[in-house]
Amino acid sequence: MTVLRRGDSVGLISCSDGLRPEENAKIEKIERVLAAAGLQTRRAKTIFRREGTLFSGTPEERASELMRLFIDDAVEAIFDISGGDSANQILPYLDFGRIRRADTPFVGISDLSVINNALYARSGLTAFHYRIKNLAGPFAEQQKQIFIENFMEPIPSPAFDYRQLRGNGMTGITIGGNIRCFLKLAGTDYFPDPAGKIIFLEALGGGPARMASLLAQLDQLSVFNSCGGVLLGTFTAMQAEQQAPSIEQLVLDITEKYGLPVVKTEQLGHGEDARCLPIGKMISL
Repeated sequence: MTVLRRGDSVGLISCSDGLRPEENAKIEKIERVLAAAGLQTRRAKTIFRREGTLFSGTPEERASELMRLFIDDAVEAIFDISGGDSANQILPYLDFGRIRRADTPFVGISDLSVINNALYARSGLTAFHYRIKNLAGPFAEQQKQIFIENFMEPIPSPAFDYRQLRGNGMTGITIGGNIRCFLKLAGTDYFPDPAGKIIFLEALGGGPARMASLLAQLDQLSVFNSCGGVLLGTFTAMQAEQQAPSIEQLVLDITEKYGLPVVKTEQLGHGEDARCLPIGKMISL
């Protein structure tokens, strides 16, 4: 399925922490890249931090701007350019019925994992774990091609390299994302049913002790005894510092009793060279 075509409009928004004013130059660069691909951009009013706060608006205001983009028939996809901690503030103010009818793809990573998964859980919407800001990063030329392949051309799935750690493959609908942010949804109506799903997990910060704790929480939520497999992305800090035990070993240990298939990729996560993963879509690995 092709998400975007030349001439389409896309929305830009910050649903998590607001951007600093000096980041406007990076947004303008992103807009130029999108324009070169034949796409028009529409900025939400909630992008930059307001004076004296980390936020681009109240939770209600951020949710209202997101809904405005969802119900705008001219907007074919919504790209969140933020990150941080506060995206889950807006969830109670979203109209998931209207979002379902709009069927507009939402794209974001990190703290936006809460939005990606809530949209799938409550609206059945496919979101995308991808950072649009990579178009203005050090791997910009490579990222332009990744963007075109994932959003403007039909491509086979998955579009990333991986290696099997256990098992001979897996098939299922993807859920998850940043492990810390995904777990913010635990115990809420926004947490997707893990039964039969492929659980995607990645992280920016945190060492083995923190990851062991978060993995234990997932296990205590009965995620690992019901899901169909685990897809590990990059765990940036752990891998850079070569901390032990590795994330691979931690996951293999906690899932051993279930015999879960586990795969590892270096191409999904917080890296500025990262690729794109749909959330809420059937894939085979």
